Amino acid sequence: MSGKKVLICCANGVATSTMVSVKCKNKFKERGISAEIKTCTSTEVRSKAQNFKPDIIISNAGKNIKVPDGIPVVYGVNILSGRDAEETWDEIFKVLEEME
Repeated sequence: MSGKKVLICCANGVATSTMVSVKCKNKFKERGISAEIKTCTSTEVRSKAQNFKPDIIISNAGKNIKVPDGIPVVYGVNILSGRDAEETWDEIFKVLEEME
């Protein structure tokens, strides 16, 4: 899988988005996926997405965040909790594979 761009957002753009970012970096490395990962707050996500042009947005602030059309959003809280995390990873990787 070629280089991907991932934007991760949470309410304040610090704690949970950073934790998910670290988990993504590790998981992507395991799968041999090169990715540029950025974090932001839920209020910044629209403008950051317009500039960064991510392939996917992982949101810890819910699925109803305002993002530019065409950018898939995956709810990432399960990555933090571990509950149903594999289903969330499967959803993330499916989105990224569809963009190949």
